[in-house]
Amino acid sequence: MFQVASRPAHHHGAVPEPLNLMASHYQSSSVAQKLNIPRRLARPTYAEPSRDAVARVDPSLAGVPLEYIRRTLAGNANQMLTALSLLTVPSSLPCAHLPPTIDAPVRPSSQTPDLSAFPTHVLAILSSRSSATTPTMASFADRSSLPASTTVPLYPASALVLAAHCALLPPLPQGLPPNGRRAALTLPIIPLTIPSPEAFPLLHAYLHTMRPDTLLASLLPALASSLPQMSGASSSAGSNKVVYVAQFSSDRLTRLAHGLAGAALQRSGSQSGAMGVLMAHVKVVNGLWQDACALGVFDAELWGVMDLAWEVVLAAMTKVSEGR
Repeated sequence: MFQVASRPAHHHGAVPEPLNLMASHYQSSSVAQKLNIPRRLARPTYAEPSRDAVARVDPSLAGVPLEYIRRTLAGNANQMLTALSLLTVPSSLPCAHLPPTIDAPVRPSSQTPDLSAFPTHVLAILSSRSSATTPTMASFADRSSLPASTTVPLYPASALVLAAHCALLPPLPQGLPPNGRRAALTLPIIPLTIPSPEAFPLLHAYLHTMRPDTLLASLLPALASSLPQMSGASSSAGSNKVVYVAQFSSDRLTRLAHGLAGAALQRSGSQSGAMGVLMAHVKVVNGLWQDACALGVFDAELWGVMDLAWEVVLAAMTKVSEGR
């Protein structure tokens, strides 16, 4: 389990297909084996995002290398965050009242970013009800089949960011042309099913900021003060290289695991309680892994952070279970 094979074809409107999973890599870890947790998060077979999908979003980028596009997007992360902060979008809406578009007011500012920095769509995230070991591909949900009583979280997103990073995301419907008013933007609302809606905010934030340090601190909040920080987006963003995670030596990982185990014991007051705290970390990292697999995100720093967090959590579980 936990390993993803190459991309199957999409069937729009059909039930999301399970991704093809193969055997995981188990190594010597009694805790992982007892709890049926894989020792390593398996890597999916690499797939490149569609150049056609990028060109549909911005025809001027046809033929431009994806690595260059991703680097440029990472360099514009602060502008995108500023644009997002000026936009007023509800955090959630009931499915029964999910309109096809939403008018998002733009707060006046003396330093309003260029229109290209603003989100182009709003994603309404639903669960595809995947198992923890068999994530399904991301797919668009049929509005008529949405349960009326369900409230779905909303995430403003850039179509170009998603197209440049998500190899398995179905092509987004065309965004609406600017209406000439800067007082509000009309954004299409796209219902999207993924394995772990709970973990999606982490992936959404990472893709729009390319900050591995912030992601790792979110996965291991008890260790946030002891983790190295970056001044901006990763210098390796879009290059398929690992820079941030490379600075963590084996000794440093051991110290982090010891600190995480201690924090879990202090928080819960018992060995069993500490294991429960650490299992919650496992669930979050696993959810992020599922979403990355389902959307086809192959950013090296993202996977490096997930691997590191997984390693630290499992080592902390071993320390707690052995009373060390």
